[in-house]
Amino acid sequence: MIRRAAAWLPALALLLAACSGGAPPAPPEPPPLDPTGVYDISVDAQGQMIPGTLSIEGSAEEGYTGSVDSQMGGAPISDITVEGQRVTFSVPDFGVQGSVVFEGSGFSGNISGAMGAARIVGTRR
Repeated sequence: MIRRAAAWLPALALLLAACSGGAPPAPPEPPPLDPTGVYDISVDAQGQMIPGTLSIEGSAEEGYTGSVDSQMGGAPISDITVEGQRVTFSVPDFGVQGSVVFEGSGFSGNISGAMGAARIVGTRR
């Protein structure tokens, strides 16, 4: 009986060693966000929906530029920064700052300025 136990004891030790490897590895980081593109946007300003277009060009290495066009007019976008899935920007001509979070093929977030705050959503064309 002791011989039988001694025969499977090394196999049991290997099995236990294989199972005690610790926690599984962390999932890989998502690829860096590339916000470039043209987006159909909708701004909810105090219950009034304002449709428009937001365009972002450039690269992480050289910096981003952009523009926004709506029934309120058009203006350049500046100070575009990307941190994870969040993009912040300003529209100096309108006195507006924005912060949006990208998810899938679009984004949502808020803009604020002298005229108050508003919700903004966008979908890539």
